[in-house]
Amino acid sequence: MQAHEQQVKGNSHEQNVTEGWASEWRAPVTQGLDLAHAQLLGGDISRGMHTLLSALGHARATLVPEDWRRFCIDTCRPHPVHSLVRQEPFTRRGFEKPRHYAGDAVMLDFVYEDLAPERLGTTSIGTGINRFLCAQRSTASLRGRRDYLARYIDRVSGERADARVLSVACGHLRESRRSLAVQQRQVGEFLALDQDLRSLGVIDSELGHLGITPVAGSVKDILRNQLRFDDMDLVYASGLYDYLPQPIAIRLTAQLFSMLRPGGRLLLANYADPHKDSAFKAYMEACMDWWLIYREENEVAAWTSDIPRGQLRRQELFRDETENLIYLELLRR
Repeated sequence: MQAHEQQVKGNSHEQNVTEGWASEWRAPVTQGLDLAHAQLLGGDISRGMHTLLSALGHARATLVPEDWRRFCIDTCRPHPVHSLVRQEPFTRRGFEKPRHYAGDAVMLDFVYEDLAPERLGTTSIGTGINRFLCAQRSTASLRGRRDYLARYIDRVSGERADARVLSVACGHLRESRRSLAVQQRQVGEFLALDQDLRSLGVIDSELGHLGITPVAGSVKDILRNQLRFDDMDLVYASGLYDYLPQPIAIRLTAQLFSMLRPGGRLLLANYADPHKDSAFKAYMEACMDWWLIYREENEVAAWTSDIPRGQLRRQELFRDETENLIYLELLRR
C-alpha cells in the first residue's frame, strides 16, 4: 500500500513538473496566437501573420515532435485565429483536403497564379493572407520549381527533337504553360501521370491540344511494374518525394531510372530540412495539417542506392535559389 502511494505521488510529481514546464512555453505562445488574431481582425495582415508565424515557429522549435503535433491539435486548431486564417483559400483547402490529401493541384494553383480577389472567392482578410503567404520563401520555391522544370523540359527537347518526357504525380502540370517546347509542340511525346483523375481531366481539357497525354496511375502501379514506360529522355517528379518514406523513395528512384534510354535524365526534388524557413513550415503543419518529409542532401543522395553503379553516368545534387528545395539529377550511361 505504502509503495503504491509512493508511486502515485511520484507519478503525480512527474506530471506536475511536465505540466509546469508546458505552461512555461504555452502561455507566451498562446499570447502570440491571441495577438495575431487581434492584429488580423484589425486589418494589419502583415504584422498579424508575422506574429502568428513567429509564435508557431517558436513552439515547433521548442517541442519534441509528439508534443508539437499535440499542440497543433489541442491548442492551435481550437483557437479563433485558426478559423480566421482559413478564410485564405490556400490554407483552407490544405486543412479541409476535399480530395483527401494535402497539396493537391487546385491548392497549388493558389500560389502558382496571381489570382484577383474575386477569383480567390474569399474575404479581404483572406485575400490579404493569400498575398502574404505567396510572398514567403516556401511558396516562392514552388513557383521557382515550376519555372525550373519548364526550362529543363526546353533543354531536353532542344537536345533531342523527338524527346520523350514523363511527369510523375503531375498535378495540373503548370510548368507546361511556361515551356516553349511544349507550347510550340516540340516535345516528341509528353506523358502526364497522376492518380487524381480530376487533375488529369484538367490536363486533357487544357493541354490535350498541345500533345500532352494524361495517364492514370500511382506509385504502387510503378513499383509493382504494372505501369511502365521505356526509352524516356526525361522522367521527373517534383512534389511526390516529399511524402514518400525513404525505402519507397529508393525503390521508386531505381524503377524510374530504369525507364530511361541511354543519355536520359531523371530529375527529382524534395523540400530541405526547414532550418531557414521553419516558421512557415510550422504554419503549414499547425494551420493546414500539411506534413512533408523534409530531407538533407545525404538522404536525397541515398535514393540512388538500388541503381547499378555501371548505369549511372552522372549524379548531381543542388539547391534552388531559396535553399528550400534539394534537386537530384541523374544521367543514365
